[in-house]
Amino acid sequence: MHVIDERLAQWAAHASRPQLRAGPAVVDLGGLDAVLAAADHLAQGPFLHYLIQATAHHLDAFGTEACKPLYDAVLNGIRANRNHAAFASATDVLASRPSLARELGTPLTRVLLTRLQQAQDADDDIVAALIGVEAADCLVQLTLSGVTKAARLLGAMDEVTEDLAALPEAMATRLPRLLGVLDAHHPGAGLREALERCLMLDHTCRDAAFELALGDLRQALEQDQYTPMAEQLRKTQDRLAELITLDPDRLDAQLYHAALEAILGLSAPDALTRVRTAASILRDTLHRYRDYRYRTRTPAWGRPRQNDVTAWSELTVMLDGAATHLEDDDPWYEGGHDILTALFRAYTAHNTVAVLTDTPAAAAVETLVAPVIEDAFLQHEHRQRFLQHALAHDKEIRDDPAAQQLLASLLSRTKSRGNPSDQQAADQGKARRWQRLAHQLKDDFAAFADQTPEHVLDRLELGLRTHDDVLAPIADPKYGRLKARLLTQLEGSRDWLPGIAHEFTVLLETTIRFAYLCYDVGRKMGGSYTEYLRKRDKDQKKQKVDEALFHQHYREVLQFSALFGVINSEVIDKAGGRTDILVSFGAVQFNVECKIEEDDASETALRQYVAQAAEYQNANAGFAILLALDKTVDAEGAANLFDSIWIEPVQRVGEAEPCLVVTIRVPGGRENPNLLRPAPA
Repeated sequence: MHVIDERLAQWAAHASRPQLRAGPAVVDLGGLDAVLAAADHLAQGPFLHYLIQATAHHLDAFGTEACKPLYDAVLNGIRANRNHAAFASATDVLASRPSLARELGTPLTRVLLTRLQQAQDADDDIVAALIGVEAADCLVQLTLSGVTKAARLLGAMDEVTEDLAALPEAMATRLPRLLGVLDAHHPGAGLREALERCLMLDHTCRDAAFELALGDLRQALEQDQYTPMAEQLRKTQDRLAELITLDPDRLDAQLYHAALEAILGLSAPDALTRVRTAASILRDTLHRYRDYRYRTRTPAWGRPRQNDVTAWSELTVMLDGAATHLEDDDPWYEGGHDILTALFRAYTAHNTVAVLTDTPAAAAVETLVAPVIEDAFLQHEHRQRFLQHALAHDKEIRDDPAAQQLLASLLSRTKSRGNPSDQQAADQGKARRWQRLAHQLKDDFAAFADQTPEHVLDRLELGLRTHDDVLAPIADPKYGRLKARLLTQLEGSRDWLPGIAHEFTVLLETTIRFAYLCYDVGRKMGGSYTEYLRKRDKDQKKQKVDEALFHQHYREVLQFSALFGVINSEVIDKAGGRTDILVSFGAVQFNVECKIEEDDASETALRQYVAQAAEYQNANAGFAILLALDKTVDAEGAANLFDSIWIEPVQRVGEAEPCLVVTIRVPGGRENPNLLRPAPA
């Protein structure tokens, strides 16, 4: 046993629990000379974290000059240690000792970035990969504490995620959480694109989807009006619902989903039922979540997230208490003090909600909760008198700033409602109560709401909610992820305009359903129309596989869709050629090219066909579809559907921006799956 190991053992045998947590001092290891003599042993072995702790104590006691020889030893250990457990313990210590990390300065940042970069080329070296991600974790914590400048880390993380599939899985699985934390604190750094790349892999997609949902949530809370904020929160809920469908045990997603359900449901006609159900789900999930978290290690960057979960949970409990007294038929005869107290708590719950950052998202309460509480008073005059009486005669309520603030706001809104020039303000409460109805009717909502009895409006609103609730649980999360990826790219085009975007989306969705059909069709399904999808029948006769049959089957699928009235095939004299399928939405037209590839159906090879599809769109919107029948499928089988749909930008000289051609590869001439074997490595 090395002499320094013996000294560590002696120190540990007599140290108290606080001393064990703080680590040994240099004197405990025999003095500075003894530590320097054993520096290489400590730096390269399992006790690197003890060297760092001893250095931190020495810095506190004797200052920078006395520690410089130790700094070299620490940096050497971070640079060359090959023990994952030792490296992880060492970076934990460094992250918890920002003063020491600040002293080590730029050399420490360079060394950690080098370990991260080395991990990209680790191949099967699992130790190097794990050390690389520990280095990234440490850099994130040092960046958040202000020790390390963010720019270099942000660039390195973007570079690391350029080709996620090439990274060792053990490394890639931990990157989405780190990207999400950095994106929360540096939202303009482009890390959202890195997270979207993480959606492409099964071992990174769940964490990436959750981090993107939190990013959507932060964007929602930046809105300053009820309607856009509620709309964005519903989109966040949809993303969380897809994730929960994909991973039913995802507790953090369930917590946020329940909290958003409570805050959005507060203004609904069935507020009491929705909020109470959401609060019940949240309480049950929170117990399991805390039990899970207590059994796991929480990194420093994860603690604000724990606080956020607690904050949203507290807000949900407050909303549960308030929702009981928001219904129109609640007479408020008994427990008046408790009723007002519950409403006041929800009305001024400004300091509860935050999302990963230190700045409380007070806008969530001010925009989504406070107006709903005010609406409950404004809809019934006796409730306003109830509040005024309490402020006049109840000393505790009279001195409550929330009560005073509420009354002042009610008086202000009452005055504005009496002003005929401010009709929009008068309709805000109705738009909150019947959110989906207002969203569907747009400009017609105000007149419709004034002419329709409230109980009818309630039934319509609940019917719309029920429709969405039915669709949500049957959504295919992988299809949702695919569609989101495609639409995100398409939305970047300046041609993505009203009258074009929705129409192309309908055509795209129908075409993707056609691809689903082609992938799932059986050997005896579809008759002659689907011969091109099979290689041989049961009698081993060669099947007919040609472009016309492929083209015809796609056209038949469109004919039985909602697009049956706008489809034209074999349209001649279109840009000097003949389009396979032309879909016309009035003046807006899109072409779909159908091609067969027998030699090479890779993304690169299929690029030869996209220029033709783009050419046919020269006088119309810059969107087209290429359907490619892949006849190269053989012993290794067909590539999966989700890796067979991508967007190819066609940029030509003289054009300001590319035409976007959605390429969809369909396997044709397939063998019997029972006969397939994996291709050679």
